[in-house]
Amino acid sequence: MGEPIDLTAALGRTLGHAGFRAGQEELVRAAMEGRDALGILPTGGGKSVCFQLPAFLLPGMVLVVSPLISLMEDQLGRARKSGLRADLLSSSTPTRERGAVVERAREGKTDLLLVAPERFLVPGFRRVLADLPVSLLAVDEAHCIAQWGHDFRPAYLRVGEVRPELPVSVLALTATATPRVREEIEASLHLRDPLRVVGSFDRPNLVWEVRTARGHGEKIRTIRSLLGRRRGATIVYASTRRSVEAVRSALASRGLPAMDYHAGLSPARRTEVQQRFLQDPAPVVVATNAFGMGIDRPDVGMVVHYQLSGSLEAYYQEAGRAGRDGRQARCVALWGPTDRRVHDAFVALAHPEMGELTGILRWLRRRVPQGIPTTIPSSPRNGSGTGWEGGQSRFLAGLRALSRAGAVALEGNTLTLLDPEADLTPLSGLRRIAEAQVASVERYARGRGCRRRKLLEYFGQEVPEKRCGRCDRCFRPAHVRMGELILKAPALFGWSGSK
Repeated sequence: MGEPIDLTAALGRTLGHAGFRAGQEELVRAAMEGRDALGILPTGGGKSVCFQLPAFLLPGMVLVVSPLISLMEDQLGRARKSGLRADLLSSSTPTRERGAVVERAREGKTDLLLVAPERFLVPGFRRVLADLPVSLLAVDEAHCIAQWGHDFRPAYLRVGEVRPELPVSVLALTATATPRVREEIEASLHLRDPLRVVGSFDRPNLVWEVRTARGHGEKIRTIRSLLGRRRGATIVYASTRRSVEAVRSALASRGLPAMDYHAGLSPARRTEVQQRFLQDPAPVVVATNAFGMGIDRPDVGMVVHYQLSGSLEAYYQEAGRAGRDGRQARCVALWGPTDRRVHDAFVALAHPEMGELTGILRWLRRRVPQGIPTTIPSSPRNGSGTGWEGGQSRFLAGLRALSRAGAVALEGNTLTLLDPEADLTPLSGLRRIAEAQVASVERYARGRGCRRRKLLEYFGQEVPEKRCGRCDRCFRPAHVRMGELILKAPALFGWSGSK
């Protein structure tokens, strides 16, 4: 064996970084040595370095699985800017370009290839895998492979199936994973004696707070007050497009211009908002959770949740976009007595009743050829054999649920019927998991005790301190020694003199 590579020198030479962040070097070295690895690096921990640097140093190509086209496009731009020969293969790639991308990879002209997990469902792509000079398989946002993860993607389950076709090491990366999710990731990807690097979830510079607000008007008044004490960029998360528009409009009518961001906007408009968010000195963006992945702005001074997220994993990831510059930042969640209904409705839509799913699958068996990609049909109507009349949104929700059971595959507007006799009973378990996640969020909002401690314990991290001094439950005058921190309270929480 030759001399070990000076990874720090290579990092500076290729990516221009003076040194590694916690956990990065161990994961990169594992990749260089051909060892499987699982990296849990909290939001802002620099996961992309863990596959970009090997793409510079390893022979052949690094194949990266990533769940969102917007995230892949951002990663593609960063990789190319750093000097990597990078390509992207997804449903948004023009058909005429897909062949050229594969050919460049086959000829060894690609250092890093980004693909969506659904790409492994395409028979043609699976056939060419053996011809590609892949040296490392990197699975980004690996929590998507776990049913207990906060963004379960059934196509991720197919990634583990390609290991016999790709006899290379696997690097799994995510920012938020409980011990249960970590076990699911390792099992699903068939990781062999993996190196495990679990970074600290603790962000000491973040201040955690939940404020009770009974309705839209009270929430807007609270947000206005919070915005008056902001620094840098601010993100206000809302659960639905309708809520995003309502919050943005209410702020604008009160002289506080804010940009909106959600999946219903045109790609050009979303790109414009992203650019303004990165360039303006103190932007405010009101957004659904579609905003944030790959948006690397260190001086986000505050993240406000108009409604709490549907799981603590999602909430911690979204709120964790604050304070990446290491300065004190605020994570404020607004909680109303009816907020849970929003996520209960999401659970019901994402996990339809079993009778509805069996009806849709029965209808598909009669009209869609098995194994042949087909344009997604219009929703079935009453009397068509399903026993229900739902509409296109519920039909698509049913198809997404069927994809979790492996009955169908979805990519863009294309449907492939995979297994007409698929066992759908596991889908009931997924619904129970989603309901449990929503309940954990409500316990966080309404429960007693230190909020920082509750979050860290949820991710399996021990917390020695009973009181953190960095949340609204612990930061109270009765618990502050000698009044030492009382003067800081207004700045931390926006308290008025009468509170």
